[in-house]
Amino acid sequence: MKALIVDDESRVRKAIRLLVQWETHGIIDIEEAANGLEAMKLIPEFRPNLVLMDMLMPLKNGVDLMEWIHKNYPDIKFIVISGHDDFEFVRNTIWYSGTDYILKPIEEDVINQAVAKATAAWKAEERERLAARQQHVQVNEYRPVYSEKLLSSLIDDKSAHIQVVNRLKDEGIVPEQTQTIRLAVMQMDKSDHALYSRFGHHQDLLMFALLNICNEFLQKDRIGIAFRHFGSPHQLVILLWDQLATLATLLQEINNGMHRTLSRHMHFGVSPDGQYPADIPDLYARSSSALHQRDLTVLNHFIHDTEEQRRSGVDHHKGVQFSGFEDTWKLAILSGQPAPITEAVESFIAAIRKSGVLTPELLERWDRDIERFANHVIHETANPSSEPLLKLYKEESAAIERPSPDKYVCSLAEWQQYWMDVMSLLASALQSQKQTGQDLIHDITAFIEQNYQNDVSLYDIANRFHVSREYISRKFKQKHGINIPEHLNRIRISKAKILLQNPGLKMAAISEMVGFKNEKYFSLVFKKQEGISPKEFRKLHEKEV
Repeated sequence: MKALIVDDESRVRKAIRLLVQWETHGIIDIEEAANGLEAMKLIPEFRPNLVLMDMLMPLKNGVDLMEWIHKNYPDIKFIVISGHDDFEFVRNTIWYSGTDYILKPIEEDVINQAVAKATAAWKAEERERLAARQQHVQVNEYRPVYSEKLLSSLIDDKSAHIQVVNRLKDEGIVPEQTQTIRLAVMQMDKSDHALYSRFGHHQDLLMFALLNICNEFLQKDRIGIAFRHFGSPHQLVILLWDQLATLATLLQEINNGMHRTLSRHMHFGVSPDGQYPADIPDLYARSSSALHQRDLTVLNHFIHDTEEQRRSGVDHHKGVQFSGFEDTWKLAILSGQPAPITEAVESFIAAIRKSGVLTPELLERWDRDIERFANHVIHETANPSSEPLLKLYKEESAAIERPSPDKYVCSLAEWQQYWMDVMSLLASALQSQKQTGQDLIHDITAFIEQNYQNDVSLYDIANRFHVSREYISRKFKQKHGINIPEHLNRIRISKAKILLQNPGLKMAAISEMVGFKNEKYFSLVFKKQEGISPKEFRKLHEKEV
C-alpha cells in the first residue's frame, strides 16, 4: 500500500513518518506534500491508498483536498490530523467519508489505531471491488455466449420465438421496433491451417476476431449484429434490421476489413427481406443455400444471393452424375492397378470441368456418392468378410485429409488427388482381402483332408471358420473346380482304394473308416467315381497281385 502525508509544516510531516508503524499496516511507499494543491498534483501519479492531511494549509486547504479526493478518487481513505477542534472541520471530515479526525499533538497509539482502521477499511473495500470486477468480467465473458444462444434459438427453435424476442429486447440486443430484416451467413474455410495457426489453432479466438470486425461496422450505427450460430461452429450469422438495401455494400466493407486484418476475403450468402422473427429460419436456410450453391468457377466474387443465382439461369442443383462412372471405377479398383484408377478418376474430373457447373453442394454430393459406392463394392466383393474390411477401410480413409468444399478458392486438382488416394486405398484393401480369402480356402482344404473320416458338412465348416456357406462354396469351387462334397468324396474314395487292397478288411469296415455310414451309399459313390464297384476293384487288385 501507499500513503501520502500532507502538511505545510515539515516537522509535522517528519513526526508522522516516525510515529506510524508503516510496515505493520502494510504500507511500503510514502510521499509528502506541503499543501492541498501540491497533493492534488501528486495523487494522480502516485495513487496513494491512504492520505494523512492537515486542515489549515496554503493554496488548497484540507477541506478543499478532501472534497477533491471524494469526487475524483473515492477509493482513497484519508485521516485528518489537525490542531483545531473545530465542528465544521469535523463535519466536513464525516461528510466526505474521512475515517478519523486526530488532534495535535499527535500520540503514537492514537495515530496507529487510526491508520490500522483506515487500512483495514480500504482492504475490505478492495476485496469487494475485486469481487465485483471478477463478477463483471464473468458477466462480460458469458454475455456474448448468452446473446449467441438466444440469437441461435431464433434459427433453431421457432416455438420459442416470443420468449426469445422479449429477452433480446430486454437485454438491448435487438431493438423493440425491429420488423423487416435480412440475414447473411459467412462460412469459414476449415482447411485454412495458416489462418488458424495465427490464433494458436483456437477456433474460438479466430471467430472472436471475425465477430469483432463484423460488429465494428454493424454496431457503429446500431443497424445489426453478428453472432456465431451454435448449430454450425464454422458459421457466422449477420442479422440486419436497418439499412437493408445496403447489405451487399456493407458486406464488401466488412470483407475489406477482414482482408486488412487477416489477409482473407470471406464468402457470404445473403437472404432477401423477411419478417422478424417469423422468417428467420427460412432466411437462414436461403442464405446457407446461396453459399452451398455458389459458382466455384468464378473467382473474386464473395457475396452470393439466391435470387441472383436464380436469374443467372444456371441450375446449380444439377451437374455430372457419378452413377454414370461407377462401372468404370469398379473395374479400375478390382484391377488393383494404379493406372486404371488414375484414368477413371481423371475421366470423372474431366467431365466436371466440361460441364462448367461446380458448387460446394455438388462436391459434397459427389463425395457422398463415392463413399456409398465404396461401401457397395466392399459388400459385393468381400462378402461375408465385408464388415471387418469396411471398418478397416473407413479407419484408414479417415486419415486421408479431405479437401474442404468451403475453401475460399476451389481446387479440382486437390479433389482429384483425394479421390485417387481413397480409391487406391480401396483397391489395396480388396487385394489384401482377396489374398486372405485364398488362405482361408487353403485352411478349409487342409481341414477336410485331416477329417475326411468324420461327418464333415458344409454347415460345420462354415461354423468353424466363421464365414457363410455360400461364400465357402463359391470360393472353394473357384479354387478347386469342384464343390466341397465332391472333393470330400474324392478323398474318401482315394483312401478306400488303399484299404481295399487289404483282403482282411470287410467292406462295411472300410466304408465306415473313410467316413461313409452306409455301405450301399459307399458303393454307389465309389462306382460313380471309379466306374466299377468296390468289390470289382478288390478282385482286379487281387488278380494283379
